[in-house]
Amino acid sequence: MHKNKYNVLVLYGGVAPEHEVSIITAIQVMNALLEAGHQVLPVYISKQGTWHKGDNRFLDPYFYKDLQKVSNSGVVTILPANKDIHLLKKGFLGFGAEESGVDVVFPVFHGQNGEDGTIQGLLELTNIPYVGSGVLGGAAGMDKFVTKRLAESLGVRVAKDFLVTKDVNNEKEIHLEARKIGFPLYVKPANLGSSIGVTRVEKLSDLDNALEVAFCYDNRVLLEEAIDFDKEVNISIMGNNPYTLSITEQPVASGKTLSFNDKYLSDSGKSKGMASLKRLIPAPISASQLKTIQDSATKIFGAINGKGLARVDFMIDKKGVVFFNEINTIPGSLAFFLWEKSGFPFSKLVDHLLELAIQSWDQKQQKVSTFESNILEKVGTGGLKGKA
Repeated sequence: MHKNKYNVLVLYGGVAPEHEVSIITAIQVMNALLEAGHQVLPVYISKQGTWHKGDNRFLDPYFYKDLQKVSNSGVVTILPANKDIHLLKKGFLGFGAEESGVDVVFPVFHGQNGEDGTIQGLLELTNIPYVGSGVLGGAAGMDKFVTKRLAESLGVRVAKDFLVTKDVNNEKEIHLEARKIGFPLYVKPANLGSSIGVTRVEKLSDLDNALEVAFCYDNRVLLEEAIDFDKEVNISIMGNNPYTLSITEQPVASGKTLSFNDKYLSDSGKSKGMASLKRLIPAPISASQLKTIQDSATKIFGAINGKGLARVDFMIDKKGVVFFNEINTIPGSLAFFLWEKSGFPFSKLVDHLLELAIQSWDQKQQKVSTFESNILEKVGTGGLKGKA
C-alpha cells in the first residue's frame, strides 16, 4: 500500500461537546493534506450522529456557519464494521459502495465519541489504516483519572484528586474529600477537554454547583488540587515508539484558569483553533524541568501504546516542581504550531502521520489473528465439557 499520495478519509464533528472545535481542526488538517498532494474525502458527523460525505465546500470554514446546511449538503454515508466493505453511500435503493477508494482514515475528533477510542474500535474492525492512537491509547488518554493513576505508577508527579461518580458518592463523602484536597480546587469532567465544564471552586459552598455543571458532561468528575502554579508547559510527541518530541510552549491565560476563550477565541473572535492561543515558544523553563517533561511525556505516551501524535500538558508550581496534567491524543490543531517550530510545517506533519498510520497497519497485518482448532467438532458428542 506504500505510495507517495493517498486517498484520505477525514472523519470529524461527532456527538460531543467539542464538536465545533473538531471542525476547526479538521479544516486545518484537510487543507494541509491538499497542500501535501493527497486526495481528501471529508466525512462530517453531525451532532445527531449521522455521517455526511462532502465536497470541496466542506473545506471552507464559512460553510459551517449553518450546520444543518452542511448536513443537507452531504451524501449520507456509513462505514460498516466489515473488512471486505469500506465506505457505503445512501442512494435511492439503499446503501451502495462509494466509488472513491479509501487508503487511510484520519480521525479528527476532540473528546467523547471520537478521541476516546470509540471510532478507533470501529476502524480496527474495518481493518483500514488510520492515523493516531488505537482503542487503548484513546480510552486511557481520554479519562483524566485513569491517566493520572497511570502517570503515578510511572513515577510522574500529579496533583491530588478525588474521583466522584454520579449516584455513587454521597454529599458527605464528597465534602470530606474536598476538604482533604483543600480550597481552592478544580472540578472537571473526567472525559472532556477544551476546558469545557471546568470550574475553579474557592469555597465549599460553591462545590455543589460546580459538580452539577460537570455532571452535565460526564458521569465521572474529578475534584483536583489547584496547584499554586507558575506556568503551564505543553509538549507534543510523535511516532509509533520510538518517539520524537517537539519544542515546548507556555500558554498564556487571561486569568487563573486557561479557558475555552483563551484557547479558541483569542484572535479577535476569529478562531484558528489552538493556533489562536497566546503562547511563549519555547517555554522559559530550566534544562532539568525540560528533561522531566520530555521523560514523563515519553513514559506516559508509551504506556498507553500511543501512536501518531499527542500533546502532553504539564504544570510547574512556584517552587519549580513539574506536575503532569493531562494528555490529548488528538490535540487541537494537531499542535502544528509546536511542530512547525521543530522543522515540521503542517503539510509535512500530516504527511508523516499518514506514513505512521500505514506503518502501524503493516505491523498489525503480520500478527496471528486466528487460531485453528477442532474444538467445535466435539460439540454434541459428549466430548465438550465447557471447562476453561
